[in-house]
Amino acid sequence: MSRVTVCAAVEFPRQHQRYEKQLLDGDLKLATTGTITNFTTTPETRFLVGGDVYNIETEGKSYSITNPDPEILRFEVRQGDNWAPWDDSYVDRSEIQNISTGVATNWGAVIPAGTPIGIDYHLMVEANGPNGSFVNTQNSSNGWFIVGQMSNDNIAGGVATSPPFAVQMDGDHLQIVARYVLPGGNPSNSSSDLHMMTLWTDPNPIQAGVYKDINVKANVSNSGGGYLQVEIDGKQVVNYQGPLGYGQGTFWNYGVYRSTAPETAAVNYRDMTLVTGSTAVGWQGVDGTTPTQPTTPTSPTTPVNLAPTVTQASASPGTGVVDNGDTITMTLGFSEAVNVTGTPTLSLNDGATATYVGGSGTSALTFKTTVAPTDRDTPALAITGVNLPNGASIKDTSGLAANLSGAVKTFAGLQIDATPTSPTTPTQPTTPTSPTTPVNLAPTVTQASASPGTGIERNGDTITMTLGFSEAVTVTGTPTLALNDGGTATYVGGSGTSSLSFKTTVAPTDKDTSALAITGVNLPSGASIKDASGLAANLSGAVKTFTGLQIDATPTVPTTPTAPITPTTPTAPIAPTSSVTKPVLAIADNTLSVTGRGGSVDLGVKTATTDPNDRVTVNIRGLPRYETITTADGQTFRGNNITLTAAQVNSGLELHSYYPRGGQAAATLTLTASAKDPVSGAVTSAAPQSITVTNTRSAATTTTTSTQTNTVTNPPSSTSTSASLPGQAIVPQQNVDSVTSTAGAGFLANQGFERLREHMQSATSTLGTSRPQTVVTDPQSATSTNTASLANQSFALLNQYLAGNTGRVDPGQIATAASQPTGWAQQAILARSQH
Repeated sequence: MSRVTVCAAVEFPRQHQRYEKQLLDGDLKLATTGTITNFTTTPETRFLVGGDVYNIETEGKSYSITNPDPEILRFEVRQGDNWAPWDDSYVDRSEIQNISTGVATNWGAVIPAGTPIGIDYHLMVEANGPNGSFVNTQNSSNGWFIVGQMSNDNIAGGVATSPPFAVQMDGDHLQIVARYVLPGGNPSNSSSDLHMMTLWTDPNPIQAGVYKDINVKANVSNSGGGYLQVEIDGKQVVNYQGPLGYGQGTFWNYGVYRSTAPETAAVNYRDMTLVTGSTAVGWQGVDGTTPTQPTTPTSPTTPVNLAPTVTQASASPGTGVVDNGDTITMTLGFSEAVNVTGTPTLSLNDGATATYVGGSGTSALTFKTTVAPTDRDTPALAITGVNLPNGASIKDTSGLAANLSGAVKTFAGLQIDATPTSPTTPTQPTTPTSPTTPVNLAPTVTQASASPGTGIERNGDTITMTLGFSEAVTVTGTPTLALNDGGTATYVGGSGTSSLSFKTTVAPTDKDTSALAITGVNLPSGASIKDASGLAANLSGAVKTFTGLQIDATPTVPTTPTAPITPTTPTAPIAPTSSVTKPVLAIADNTLSVTGRGGSVDLGVKTATTDPNDRVTVNIRGLPRYETITTADGQTFRGNNITLTAAQVNSGLELHSYYPRGGQAAATLTLTASAKDPVSGAVTSAAPQSITVTNTRSAATTTTTSTQTNTVTNPPSSTSTSASLPGQAIVPQQNVDSVTSTAGAGFLANQGFERLREHMQSATSTLGTSRPQTVVTDPQSATSTNTASLANQSFALLNQYLAGNTGRVDPGQIATAASQPTGWAQQAILARSQH
């Protein structure tokens, strides 16, 4: 038996060659220019940033992603914008995902754990609020607003996770967060193994319209060597050394990803660069800012505790002329409850001081000052600073000292007249009168304030309200304040001072209101507010509307119940019916068959409900990697866990099979219909049903002819491919001259091609199963005993196959053809190096 070996130099697309070499070198040197080319806006298509490939993940609106100039990308999100079919309705997204940084997976390209990473870009938020400000209602207490995230390879990890580190907005403050689990830990958000770290929050609000240079150096490793260093405009704000991430690879995303919010937000990026390996060490990017001296590494194990701040300063009285001997009460409102030690004082611009009198343990501290002859006259009294003499302090419950800079305030219209009046010479009374007892005036409410005083407060948010009185009052029982949203604020402290604090927490039963207001004071069960002499306070001054303080409370009332068939006259309200109705799932045929390599079949699934208010979805599990589902509007879904709306299901679902192998393969799909009441949130599901889909491969056609004289020529076989950008098709141009053999060249060609295809494709290759391949048949017959001709024929088939397969092929492959004199034993075999 003779054997002929044919060696071929296989040419890969240039871009694949570059990534392959980077992987072999062990040092990924990626784009360093930030120039944007081949820009497109269509979701799931790709363009280049400095030569790196990025996939588009947006709503696909005209404003979602734009390219103002070759170095800038602009991302915009509006409420409801998300990346279908992957996002749920509670998120807004306009992002691009890097898919050039390592080994391709279903979720993009992954940077292996333990690889040094360098990222640099300039970030600018656009003004969307009054006076050129940036407004973001999402913060660490109610959601998220990410402007750059390093995502985890959740396919490898097996659970959904939050990013190992991210650059985000906490309200209008820039923030750096990070997460990790120790090896073997569960990284899901509900797991106790997950460690969440807030490494830095900018104390100053971000300035709209101004670019910030963000430089990140990281090594995502939870088993040693992990670190995260962040510089903002050249100043290092994070120098963390310790475990980072979840032990899987990661990939980078630019753009906006937030929990859904009503305000439109736009973010601009320029000079975007991403490098790995040794290049990442010291990477400063394009036009990067020279860093200052690094700070000492921090090792936080819990989120950074922010110091309490002064949110409001008020005076009672707040206007008018205050004369010699008159007393003024001043109140400082804080962002959280504070504890006072010693006796702090306030410096005033009339030369006097206001002394602390009460409020420790609450978020409102009270100070008093009495106008003296030594004070200076002033047209507007002002607090110029806070003094902490003899070890006095104002701290939160964790011991963090308060930031008191917000206490400085001028009270326009509050005048000080400290000049003592000279007594006039009394006239001699003609008839002395007996002196009467001085009239005792009841204390009055001189001021009402709220903290916060503006903004939107939602379910679970707490508001502190303060009533300032004309004199110190004593509280018995638990007074409350009636509010126009239907809620009440309950007394929490201040008895013995001239400032009482009340608190309310927004509840789902409260009414939405554009301006919260105090409508009255309640004194239940013998509660009272009196002065030292026992005189009840006049509480009419407590009524006040806080313009700009909105309440957004979602009601929990279920859907309106249906009327009974036979009306009755109940003595009590009729109990509402169930707020959600179980949907119906109809499957036309539970056993389907589909041809692989591009065949399709209608799934025949429909769903319905009797409650038009319910939101019905259908969940499909068990879809194998070689099958996809397409809706009537052209959207294609893939993956083991798919959720579709009722409209998508009822429009018609078509299953496409790309099963590549011979024989059959069966997959069982499990379908579950669920309904959710949009008001109460109640959910019910129908019993799961299944569809068994059998995938078969289409048969190839072969042609054989009668035995001919054994004479063979070796015609040339040529293949040409056109390299293209990611997202563009690579079209093979094939030219196969006719070749024949005693047993029929068509049969031998198909045999060789079949062996080639089986060797080239593997169960883990997503590209190898994503498109059908051409099966070549031989239209002629000829004669030969020359085995070299058959080897050349197999090599020609190899070139044809490679030209039609755009997946990455390892270098160093060779084609061999082994033959025997009798045609029925001749087969083409592809040998592939194993490493």
